[in-house]
Amino acid sequence: MLEKAEMDEALALLHTMISCDTVNPPGNEKKLALQLQDILINENIDCQIDEFATNRANLIFTIKGQEKGKALLVTGHLDTVPPGEMPWQYDPFLGAIENGYVYGRGVSDMKGSDAAMLYAIVRLKRKGIVPKQDVVFLATADEELSCLGAKRFVEQEGMVNIGAVLVGEPSDGDLLLAHKGAAWVEVTTYGQTAHGSMPNLGVNAIMAMNDFLSAFTKQKFNIEPHPVLGMPTYSIDKVKGGVAINVVPDSCTCSIDFRTIPGQRKEDIETMLKAAFAEAKMNNKKFSAEYKFRCLLPSVSCPAGDKIIDYAQQAAGKKLKQRGVNYFTDASSLIGEKNLPMIIYGPGADSQAHQPNEKLSLDNFFEAIEFYENFISNYKI
Repeated sequence: MLEKAEMDEALALLHTMISCDTVNPPGNEKKLALQLQDILINENIDCQIDEFATNRANLIFTIKGQEKGKALLVTGHLDTVPPGEMPWQYDPFLGAIENGYVYGRGVSDMKGSDAAMLYAIVRLKRKGIVPKQDVVFLATADEELSCLGAKRFVEQEGMVNIGAVLVGEPSDGDLLLAHKGAAWVEVTTYGQTAHGSMPNLGVNAIMAMNDFLSAFTKQKFNIEPHPVLGMPTYSIDKVKGGVAINVVPDSCTCSIDFRTIPGQRKEDIETMLKAAFAEAKMNNKKFSAEYKFRCLLPSVSCPAGDKIIDYAQQAAGKKLKQRGVNYFTDASSLIGEKNLPMIIYGPGADSQAHQPNEKLSLDNFFEAIEFYENFISNYKI
C-alpha cells in the first residue's frame, strides 16, 4: 500500500504532466520529456531524450535487471488530443481534483498511466528491488496522429532485444490482450468538368462516388472472427467533392477507416475495393477511380495462454477481466507482425479518451502504481 506521502508525491508527478501542454498537433513532447528527465535524475535514473524533429522527442531509459537477455518494454505516449471546442467544467491543463477524480486533458489517455508507471519504477529504485530482466521505459511522441515516436524507436533498433511489452493505454483496470489494426484508405473518383447548366457535357465525379459507395457497402469481409476482437469493421468517415454549385465536379474523395484483426492482410481490403470498382464500372461505363492507403498499422494480439497473462493476474492480486479493444496503440508500430507477449493495462477508462472533462479515478491511479510495481519486479520473460 502507498503511504499518504507517496500518494501526494505521485499526484504531484501527475499534475506536472497534465499542466504541460502536449496537444498534438503540434505535440511539443520534448518540453515534458525534459521535465520528467529532471525528476528522474534526482532518483539516479539516467534518461535519454531522443529529439527526432523540432520539439518532438521520446524519453527512454533502462533499469538493469538480474539477468542478461531479452528485456521488458514498458511504454506510453506523451502527447494528447486537443481539448475540443466544447467548454470544460474544469481547466484541461490544471488537474483539478473533485469527488475522487482528477480532471485534465490526457489524464486518462494516458498521462495517468505514464505517471503511475514512472512512480512505480521510482519506488522499485528506492527500495533497491532489481527486476528479473532489464526494463526499458519508452515514452513516445505522436501516438495520437502517426506513431512517429514508436516508429523512430523501431528505426533506432530499440526493439531488437525486447522480449515482451507492457502498454499503459487506458483499460479501466481490465487486462487487454489484443487490439485492432488500422487501414486508412482514400478513394478518389474522377470525372470531367462542365457548366452546371449543361451536365450532359461533363462526367460527374460525385455521382461516380455514389456508384462506388453503393457497390462497396455490399462487400463482406472474407475472414473468420477473432476470438477476442471479433470481426473487422469499416467506417466511411469523410467525403469531399466539387468546387462550386455551378460546376460539374471532376473529382470526389472519400476516406474509409478499416479496423483490422490478426490474419487480415492489405490484399484482403484491396479485393473489396476492386470488387466495388468492378461493379461500379458495370453500372457506369465512364466510371474512373483509384485508391491509396494513407495508414497501415497491423493489429496485435498476445499469444494465447502466454505466462504474461498469469503474471498480470498475480500483479493485480485478483482476477482481471480479459478483453480486446477496437482502437490501435503504439504496439502496432513497435510489435508489428512479431508474436511477442503483450498486455495493455492502464488506470484510465477507455471511454474517457478524447472526451471533454476527461477524468481519472484516484483509486484506480494508486491501484495502477501497485500493479506496475508488482508486475515489473516479478515478471520473468
